[in-house]
Amino acid sequence: MQAEGSERIGGPPPRRRPVLFAVVALAVIAGLGWTVRSLMVSTDTRLPPVAVQIPGLKPAEPETPASAPAPAAVAATPAPVAVQPLALPADAPPLPSLESSDPEVRASLSDVLPPAAQAALAPAELLRRMAVMADSFGRGKVLRDRLPLPAPAGKMQVTERDERIFLAPENFSRYNTLTDIVAAIDTDASARWFARYEPLLQQAWGELGNSSGSVRGALIAGLDLVLATPDLEGEIELVQPAVFYKFADPSLEGLADVQKLLLRAGPGNRSVISAKARRLRDALANAG
Repeated sequence: MQAEGSERIGGPPPRRRPVLFAVVALAVIAGLGWTVRSLMVSTDTRLPPVAVQIPGLKPAEPETPASAPAPAAVAATPAPVAVQPLALPADAPPLPSLESSDPEVRASLSDVLPPAAQAALAPAELLRRMAVMADSFGRGKVLRDRLPLPAPAGKMQVTERDERIFLAPENFSRYNTLTDIVAAIDTDASARWFARYEPLLQQAWGELGNSSGSVRGALIAGLDLVLATPDLEGEIELVQPAVFYKFADPSLEGLADVQKLLLRAGPGNRSVISAKARRLRDALANAG
């Protein structure tokens, strides 16, 4: 027997929000955007990569596909990430102030994000919103109330059998749009976007009261959590102690929110997201 249920697995009722993405959060924040995949088991309907156009920056060469890496062991708390400043061309145009950055940031990201995510560029103070999302993403949290990112379609699908509840495979296709957005991100262009606006994002990060670390380190830590999501086989059993479903396995219920989101997306979708997360992580950590 198949039933529909609440979207959330674990935790108190959420405010109206969408990933990182996280992962899709990731994607917008790092110019990669959301954070964070053709979430269907099939992968033929992915959007092509899109390049970012930033004044004074040379477009990147197209990426070659790579297979998804094997996930690492899950870490409860991401280790601090040491990063080097990203390099920019000597003739790059001067940055706007944080307060006046919206027009340029909105124009540059309109070349990065697929049409399905364009609504995320509507709010004011984009870089400040992204800094808040990066701060949460680095701790495995998925904020959906800072930018109007696409949300999974419909309600969570579950299967009930022998008085037990399982996550239904039909649930995975709900994440197709989010996965397509992440799959369409141009990694090199996103890293160059981030290189230009990192000083302003870091300024916004400091306004949050962060006296140590960096916005880039937070993004890398969040991507590390994505890559550490366990690769499960077989059905995922759920329990419903109240209104919202939780994972029956305490070790799964104890994962970070972004990791639980990826488990709900299904193995095919997770492999696509992980492959993109690996590229984004390497681009952010190694450029400079």
